[in-house]
This record gives sequence, C-alpha cells and structure tokens, in this order.
Amino acid sequence: MLDTSVDFVPTTDPARMLDDPAAARAILRQVLAYLDERAADLDPAAQLDLARRVGLRSGLYAAQFPVEYGGWDMTETLAAELREEAAATGTGYSRVILSSHEGPSRMLLSATPEQRERWLRPLVDGRLTRCLAMTEERGGSDLTRVASSATWSGGKWVLTGRKFLISNAAQADVAIVLVRAVGARVEGPTFFVFGTDTPGWRVVRALPGMDPLYTQYEVELDAIELPEDAVVGGPERVGGAAGVASEWLPFGRICLAARAVGLARWALNVARRHADQRVVFGVRLSEKQYIREFIVRSDIKVEASRALLRKAAAALDAGHLAVREAAMAKLCATEAACEVIDDAMQVLGGRGWLVEYGLERAYREARLLRIVDGTSEMLKETVFHMPPHTGERSY
Repeated sequence: MLDTSVDFVPTTDPARMLDDPAAARAILRQVLAYLDERAADLDPAAQLDLARRVGLRSGLYAAQFPVEYGGWDMTETLAAELREEAAATGTGYSRVILSSHEGPSRMLLSATPEQRERWLRPLVDGRLTRCLAMTEERGGSDLTRVASSATWSGGKWVLTGRKFLISNAAQADVAIVLVRAVGARVEGPTFFVFGTDTPGWRVVRALPGMDPLYTQYEVELDAIELPEDAVVGGPERVGGAAGVASEWLPFGRICLAARAVGLARWALNVARRHADQRVVFGVRLSEKQYIREFIVRSDIKVEASRALLRKAAAALDAGHLAVREAAMAKLCATEAACEVIDDAMQVLGGRGWLVEYGLERAYREARLLRIVDGTSEMLKETVFHMPPHTGERSY
C-alpha cells in the first residue's frame, strides 16, 4: 500500500484539469520544480517513492482514468504530452508521476462494476499497487501459447503454472493474470484478478536486469483457488483475453512511446549544449559537420516520433482501438530513443559514458522500452497485418 504523506500542495486546483488542459500543465511544472529541489540528493528508490507520492497529491497520478473511479478524465493526448514533458527532465523518477506499470490498469475498465470498485478505485487513489502477469518463459507474450491454466472444478477455478518477467510481482497488492481456461463451457485465454495474499501466489525469484529499479520476477501459480467472479469482466469473458488485451494494450504502448520521446528530447538537448560549449582544436563541436549530422538526424527522429505519438493518442481520444497507430508510435519512439541517446553519447565522447551525465541511465531505460508491452519485432508484425482503420472500442 502506497504512503501518500508529503508536504506538496499544488497551487493550481486539480479539479480544474477537467476543463482546462493548462491547469494540468501548470500542476506538472509545480511537481517537477518540487522534485528538482527535494529529490536530487535521495537514492534512486527514495526518489521513485517521493515522485509517486507527489504525483498522487498533485492529482496527476492516474488522471486519465474516469472521474467516477478517482481520476480526472484527462485525454490521452494531454497525458502523452505531460509524460513526454516529465521524461524530458532526464530523471528516472519522473516516470511514476502520472502512474506507471505499478498503478491502475486500463484493462480493469473492462471489469465488472464490482471489480472496478474492489480493485480499480483503490489502484487509482494509490492505496494499492498491481502487477500484470502475462508472459511465460517459453511462450513470451503470445496468448496462443499460454501454458498456465485455470481449471473449472467444483464450482471454482484452480490456477496452476508459472509466469516469467513480471514487473512489481514481489510488491504488488493486486495481480491480473493471464491463463488458459479449461474444463468450462467456454475455454481459452482468460484474465483473472485477485489479491496477491491469495494462497498459492508465490514469487519464485527475482530477475535483476540492466536497471536495478526495473527488477522482474518469476511467479508460481500453485493451485490458486478463485471464485467465478474473479474473471476480469465476469464469467461471460472466459476465453476472451485476446479481445481485452487488444482493446487496452494500445494505452500502455502510448505511455511508453511518450516517455521514449521525452528521453530522446532530453538526450538531444544534452548533446546540443555540449556541442555548443565544447571546443576541440580551437573549434566548437557544433561547427563540425559530423556533429551536426548527429544533432539534425536526432532532431528529425524526435519530431517524427512525436507526430506518430500525437496521432495515436488522438485516435484513442476519438474512440478508435488504435492498435496500429499505437504500435507505430511505440516502435518509432522507442527505437529512436535508443539511437538518439547513443548519438548523444558519441557527441559527448568519454563524458557520455560517465554516470554523472545521465545518458547511460537514460539508455538503460530506453533499451527496455523496446521490449516491454510488445517487442519491436512484434510491433512490426502488428503494423504489417493491421489495416489503417481499426474500428471503435466496445465501451
């Protein structure tokens, strides 16, 4: 459960975000100024904790969720803009201001009213955190190869299997788990939601990676017994995980794309400043054609990524599924972020490799963004096979 105690008080009323996008922008500037003053000397874990608590107090955390569940009905277009702006600070902790993978899941908007009250509302107001357990060691995120199962027996579901590369699994209060339902009238990939204090949920081991703040986990589902109403969306959604995922994954992909654009923009500014100030053999680096090549091509990549991001966010705001648009935005933005940060490192030379300049931290995060919520290769398949217009959401 998150601690929301902090002395931050926004001078702009969060309720104004309902009608005025400028209010949200003003609040974000206040949040970033507050964190810039207070978070710099904290260790990375403490920075994340403070940024999350300030995000909650500011009203920005989960602001894109409906008012009836504690959000502010923020548009995806505005949320993407704010995520980009936060990431453009170059700080790792800025990723949790508007909530991250640990916060509420859009997938729960497909849940029953009872499930929304029980799980979504406390996730939106920060009383709980969650994890999404989809991937498996052999099948990856391929829904057709899910080996974990939910067997209908004796009026209850029994979940067994293992999940791999699950973010926040050891800290989460709520788990949303993908398994294959068997033994019922309808079978197939199905999402379940339940508390991680349910007997049978067991974190097997941590899976540390390039970034210590992005630790993944392996989880065992050891004969977890769940009632019929634990199926996300109710019993009629058994076997319907593919539809639920396609409806809500674009939102997560746009979030990641926005952060990637912000990271790339920050790295480009670092490179520009250094090139303007650094003198080599009596000439500023910015006067050398090959340095200008780094900067110009990076500038174009940032602008192109932002354009695709805005297009995808606008499509979601218009009620479209935006599967193709979100895939294109994430593919372009995350690939570009790695390339822009790498070029910035080259512009800085040996300094670019040093921790104090922040580029190595930004690169580690950007590199992960090319994998989570759909690898670049998977997104290319989506773009190839999806028509330009993907219809409207069902809700």
